[in-house]
Amino acid sequence: MYKQYLLTGIILFIIVITASAQKLSDSDLKTNITNIPAALENIVKLEPKVFDYRTEKRNLLYLPSGRQYGFMSENVEAVFPGMVTSENKSFVFGKNNSRSVRIKSVNTENLIPVLVASIKELKSEIDFLKQEVEQLKKTSN
Repeated sequence: MYKQYLLTGIILFIIVITASAQKLSDSDLKTNITNIPAALENIVKLEPKVFDYRTEKRNLLYLPSGRQYGFMSENVEAVFPGMVTSENKSFVFGKNNSRSVRIKSVNTENLIPVLVASIKELKSEIDFLKQEVEQLKKTSN
């Protein structure tokens, strides 16, 4: 009976240790954490576009067809260099020949925190302007 309790205790201890060892918070994983500076100022520099990939390039590089919504990588790279990556892609060119091309792409998911920061900046500005309007109403009466 004692061995059974001891074994149960050891198993529970191992489960607790294993479960707690697998938990990591963001602060455990991340360093150099700062607020996003001038989010709104930088967001307005971006130029969203609607476009189609050129048919001959789209077919060679297996790009999506139809209307696309996005950004020109050069525009984003000028504002947020870390959001643009380059990738080598190969494609068949002629009989038994292949070529390689370097394609830049934008990680649009990384724009979400910048958009949230810019919304917060706008909200602060709106709140400030509302207070000014209220003050003006009070002084004009």
